[in-house]
Amino acid sequence: MKEETKLLAVVGVLPVIADFLEDLVETGRFKRDAKVHVGNLIAHIRRLDTKIMTGADVDVVEQQIDVQRAFRQWLLKSEEYNNETEDL
Repeated sequence: MKEETKLLAVVGVLPVIADFLEDLVETGRFKRDAKVHVGNLIAHIRRLDTKIMTGADVDVVEQQIDVQRAFRQWLLKSEEYNNETEDL
């Protein structure tokens, strides 16, 4: 796999992971110590995303959004599948 493809995947998926982590922090899912580490991780992800995407071509930004949507859709389909198979 090309390095550009790997970078696109990372840049596409990491912001979604950061969003999920923020949601979990807001719901009180993490205890105090873990909350600090998760907050640091979120900040690192956001800085990396900004660093990589600053000045990026419009096509690259659109690809990032496409990867994010595809990842979220894959998770939703996986969740639906898991819910269906639990009933078997």
